[in-house]
Amino acid sequence: MDRCLFFLVLFFAFLSVYSQDIDENIKTQQITVSKSYTPELSDITKIRSLISINDMLVSNKVTVTYSLIEVPVVSTFIPKKASPLTLKRNNTDQSNFNSQFDFGLGNKGQLNIDLSSHIDVDRSQKIGIDIININYGNISSTKISSDESRFVFGIDHVFSSQKAQSTNKIVVNQHIVNYYGIDENSSVLSDQLLLERLNTKQSRNRINLLSDWKIYNSVFKEAKLNFVFLNDSFGSKEEKIDFSLDVIIPFFRMKFLISPNFSHVNTFFKEEYFNQNSLRSTYSKFETLFQFGNIENKFKYQFGARFNYLFEQSNTLTPDFLITPKLMMAYGLNNSDFQPYVIIDGGLKINSYSFLSNINPYVAPTLNIIPTQNLYNGKIGIKSSFDSGLELNFGSHFQKQLNYPLFNRYAYDSGLDDQGYRLANSFGLIYDDIIQHGIFGNASIGFGKENLFRFSFFQYNYKNNRVPHLWNLPEFRAKADLNINVSNNLNINLKSIMTGKRPVAYKKVFLNQDPENSPTELKILSQITQLKMQINYRLSSQWQTYIRSQFNFGKENMNWDYYFLNQNLFLAGVRYGFNLSF
Repeated sequence: MDRCLFFLVLFFAFLSVYSQDIDENIKTQQITVSKSYTPELSDITKIRSLISINDMLVSNKVTVTYSLIEVPVVSTFIPKKASPLTLKRNNTDQSNFNSQFDFGLGNKGQLNIDLSSHIDVDRSQKIGIDIININYGNISSTKISSDESRFVFGIDHVFSSQKAQSTNKIVVNQHIVNYYGIDENSSVLSDQLLLERLNTKQSRNRINLLSDWKIYNSVFKEAKLNFVFLNDSFGSKEEKIDFSLDVIIPFFRMKFLISPNFSHVNTFFKEEYFNQNSLRSTYSKFETLFQFGNIENKFKYQFGARFNYLFEQSNTLTPDFLITPKLMMAYGLNNSDFQPYVIIDGGLKINSYSFLSNINPYVAPTLNIIPTQNLYNGKIGIKSSFDSGLELNFGSHFQKQLNYPLFNRYAYDSGLDDQGYRLANSFGLIYDDIIQHGIFGNASIGFGKENLFRFSFFQYNYKNNRVPHLWNLPEFRAKADLNINVSNNLNINLKSIMTGKRPVAYKKVFLNQDPENSPTELKILSQITQLKMQINYRLSSQWQTYIRSQFNFGKENMNWDYYFLNQNLFLAGVRYGFNLSF
């Protein structure tokens, strides 16, 4: 960890010296960036970037993440229980103001407070501040507190010149949940003495430092440094650092991309689930992407490979060295009515407690974390664009992953049942090798002034080796989004999200059961459908009012096993735009 901190300090010191050199050559040129904006109801409010400048010289890089960008992958997608609380801003409503205050109240105890500012320091610098406090409300049908809340404080600085752009952010995030997902027929809920001493509250606190530099007219295109520190209510800690660099070398009509990446994760859990010993996992990865190609002609191609070297690993079963392909081929103009393409990618993913708890907030504060090998993932499809505004993208997707993490429900632990996550109400991890394939389709059409309809569908077929069922992986996922500007003052957004059936590992609560070898029963969670609606009405240049609603449908009406959703959510609020200055 000392080595990582030294590296972090050294990098920021370099950026400070470099920014001073750039600042001496700043020219008095003003740039106005204009684009259309489509308001969207999102699940989690994020810190907004204040300046967005596109570098057309940079080739389209696909960043290595848990899944291939635009490729439907094996996923545990589950909708949030109270997503109507968050709102992606409608910039047209506050186009003349650099700040806004948002306040909303809803049923089930919902509360939304959001204060943000993006202030011009001078022609080349901006400062952004966000303060967000959200309470998602309680689930009325639970006997244990199901309150969930989030607090976010973020500040960022953007520097832009004719030579470079830098974005530096500090984000503090506190996410509070409760392990309320207990079988309603369990004797635990009738044990009043146990319930009185029980504490199911879990608070995860994250500090995120991000520095992103884009350099124009240079072979060094982009450098990123991301540092995350996390702790929780049960003594868990994690440090994660990622550094990446993009170097693009022109050669005749081709471009060579060299992209080294360093990742380090150190996770500590106070005790294991099956004993009281502490648990630590440490992994470091060095990856280099080599790629060459040309995306400017009618026939577009990119060929390359990722070289991954894993060291400082806690688990010796993961191979030290892994090579995966990187391929893209397409034929046709970008806006043509027929463009076939093939995309293949891969890589090595270092899993982390921070990442896994974002997917499933009800994971236990003790996990066996190992890396996932993404041998390949990709898609074969056809893109089409028409003069009418209709865009289509459809085809098949495929993927093979080794040591893919599946969320498996822990058993009841009678020896430590006063700890709120040991009542068969939290999730651990089991790993399996998975081959996944299926079909996908995307469609969008714009009509009128900023009116847009979008639809996407992903179907999944799975094959695995070890576990009897692929826990919590859905059969399909579909999403539809309709945005309508009725007038200059009235906007309506409708959204529907559907998630297919998924198997869960259900474990009954027995007072004398062995938590490590408890029996597991198969249970199928039914399809769940979310319908969301948001109405925005502008009262004046500074004032806007909104109404949001969400309806959830499903036989069990659960996202994770015994973690219920509120069926009907309503929230109303106001938004006020104003100007701040230094």
